[in-house]
Amino acid sequence: MLRDRYARRRLIAFIVLLVMSVGMLMVSGSGPVHELRNGVKFAVAPVQDALSEGTRSVTSVLGAITEVDTLRRENDELSGRVAQLEEQLAQLEVFKAENRKLTKQLKIRNSLAPGTETVAANVSAHHSTQFERLITIDRGSESGILQADPVLGAGGALVGRVVEVGDGWAEVMLITDTNFLVAGLDNRTGATGNVIGRLSAPLAMTEIPRTNKVSERDLVVTLGAKIGKGFKSAYPKGLPIGRVVDVIEEAGSVVKTALVVPLADLEHLEHVLVVVEGREAKRAAGQGEASSGG
Repeated sequence: MLRDRYARRRLIAFIVLLVMSVGMLMVSGSGPVHELRNGVKFAVAPVQDALSEGTRSVTSVLGAITEVDTLRRENDELSGRVAQLEEQLAQLEVFKAENRKLTKQLKIRNSLAPGTETVAANVSAHHSTQFERLITIDRGSESGILQADPVLGAGGALVGRVVEVGDGWAEVMLITDTNFLVAGLDNRTGATGNVIGRLSAPLAMTEIPRTNKVSERDLVVTLGAKIGKGFKSAYPKGLPIGRVVDVIEEAGSVVKTALVVPLADLEHLEHVLVVVEGREAKRAAGQGEASSGG
């Protein structure tokens, strides 16, 4: 009995829903229903616009955050690249300086006779007093440098000779030192004389025979004369020393003196070459030339 009553209620409810559905389908295209729909749309439009605007705002903020993060990463990458380029530029400057140094040394070597053996060195100190002109270089006995070795500057010009040697260093007497002496030759006329240092004054090429022609602008080079049988000067022949700026002749004297300005910039020496060949001649004649101008 109860089961039949429950089944009857379910059937009635189904029929009611079916009738309502058919009725809604029939009236869905009618004017009132359209008006109702339009009214609902108008009522909820502000809410939809507000929701859309909020969504766009949130999207814009998220986009801006993403863009800022991207820009920050790009900035970090650019900063790293700039630092790398600055480091490369600094290395390039070091390479350029080293290249200039090597170029100068190459020019010096090219000015020497083929096969001339040399050692490149940097000037580590200058010593100038009212009595002497010396420099210290950063190569010494470990590189085969000996006392009396000639030292050259730019263009192969003579700048001095080694007077003391140690491990990793050597002291060089410049040609302007008053104790320096070398036999010189006027490259144009063949006139010879002893070239001595006079500190800040021009070098003096003394003992030039009065009959020999010497003029201003003449180039004076090392004589490189032989000293005794089988030995030669510690200085190779033809090393540039300087140019004549004046000639002094005293009345009644059989000799004259030429004043010579060194070709090398002795006050600003940075790199030099030490000539390390001709050991036997240097051992035998190095000290003798210092005192006699051989």
